[in-house]
Order: sequence, then C-alpha cells, then structure tokens
Amino acid sequence: MSDNYLVELKASVFRETPLTEDEFDDDLRIEFPSEDHAEAWVSERNRSHSKMGDITLHTAHPNDSSTVDAYVVFQPVQKVWTPDSNG
Repeated sequence: MSDNYLVELKASVFRETPLTEDEFDDDLRIEFPSEDHAEAWVSERNRSHSKMGDITLHTAHPNDSSTVDAYVVFQPVQKVWTPDSNG
C-alpha cells in the first residue's frame, strides 16, 4: 500500500474554472505525499478563481472501487453541487 495520497479531478473542475485538462496527466489524477499536501494544492488553486466558486476535496466513499483517496470537484458560488455525468 502506498503512503501517498491519490486524488482524481472530476469534469466539473474543468467546466467551471480556469484549470484545463491539458495541465494534467491523461487520467486526471495527481499523487501527493499526503492529504495535507492535497488540501494545500486545492487551497492554492482556489485563490485564482474564488469569485467563481471553490474546488473542494472529497474523500472517496468506502465502497468506491477505484484506487483514489479523494476527488476534486467544483462548487459554484451559489453552493449548488455540480454532479459529473460520468459518475
């Protein structure tokens, strides 16, 4: 088992923020040394588009069969959750 913290960026992040898929690997995953590092990365990204909403880190559900520890999603200013059509 890896000591690293793996996060996957969901499509809502790219629809609603200046971040683009080109900035990331094909699988849209980022491996961090720890959860704290992942949270710091999310906080840093939020500084660039705080008026649009927030990207947030959500721990993967215990029944999630993927290898990720958490997902990064976007919440618009109105605080309406933006679901991803691809699960």
